[in-house]
Amino acid sequence: MRRTIARTVTGVAIVAGLVAACGSEGENGAAGSSGTNGTASSAAGAPSSGADASASSGAGTGDAGQAGGEAAQKVTAAIQQALQQSPITFTTESAELSEKSKSALGEIAKAMQGNDVKIAIATHAGYPDAEKSKALSEKRAEAIAAALEGAGVAKDRVKTEATGNEKAQGDKALDTQITVAQ
Repeated sequence: MRRTIARTVTGVAIVAGLVAACGSEGENGAAGSSGTNGTASSAAGAPSSGADASASSGAGTGDAGQAGGEAAQKVTAAIQQALQQSPITFTTESAELSEKSKSALGEIAKAMQGNDVKIAIATHAGYPDAEKSKALSEKRAEAIAAALEGAGVAKDRVKTEATGNEKAQGDKALDTQITVAQ
């Protein structure tokens, strides 16, 4: 049941990400005045916290703005595909990545090669004790960042947010969100 819900939410996230990644016309009607917003989540019902992935603003950005947007779209698609095949989850009281999770992170790292797209990673832990949750959440974020770095992604391209028990409780606290960031 949970897997079906996760697939449904992931499907919705993919569609929303693709729609957002296509860009939109701003209030003044100038195409490209708003950036792309790429979001992928490995959790059913997890909060989406995507950030602008490409900030092309108005005239004069030309091909450079499009190239950045295309790279962000490519990375967003890779994140969504990798997380759909193998969500980045942790077992209770653990910060150890499974081989499937490492493989998914490797696919994301491949998509990040040859561009300057940055990603944001949000990890959680659901202990009632906020301090204990924050510590485990930080270890989980470090494990993911280290795996990406080991796959060739520079540290400065990965922003981590260890939320502890602030944003997710119970089973949802075992899941990780990965988004394209500015």
